[in-house]
Amino acid sequence: LFLFFLCCDSQAVIEPTTSGYTCSLNQTTSPCQTYVYYRAVTPDFLDLASVGDLFSVSRLMISNPSNISSPSSPLVPFQSMFVPIQCSCNRINSSMSISYAGLNYTIKAGNTFYLVSTTQFQNLTSYQSVEVVNPTLVPT
Repeated sequence: LFLFFLCCDSQAVIEPTTSGYTCSLNQTTSPCQTYVYYRAVTPDFLDLASVGDLFSVSRLMISNPSNISSPSSPLVPFQSMFVPIQCSCNRINSSMSISYAGLNYTIKAGNTFYLVSTTQFQNLTSYQSVEVVNPTLVPT
């Protein structure tokens, strides 16, 4: 399962479609480094290791910008974090390109694109954008 994140260029206010923010492949800002705002939630994401695994980054890469004293510190429910991601502009068809952060997530039995986008990724992406980048995947 690949995920599109609703990232945008800070120089312009662009409203996203349900599939994500459109972008131009020749933008000089692609690829970019940015942060997503994420909160620790029970039961699966109360330590930096599990959050780091979700976003494929190290605990230290989260603890430093989030002002967490130690990468091994436990998190409290709803604790705020800044998680670094790399975004780029990805062509999804001949007429549309969308801002994209290429993260892998193994969908579990009973999950839907909606549950993954709203629960694990806390609405950082929409279920429609997850479907766009995974056109042949059928969650079971």
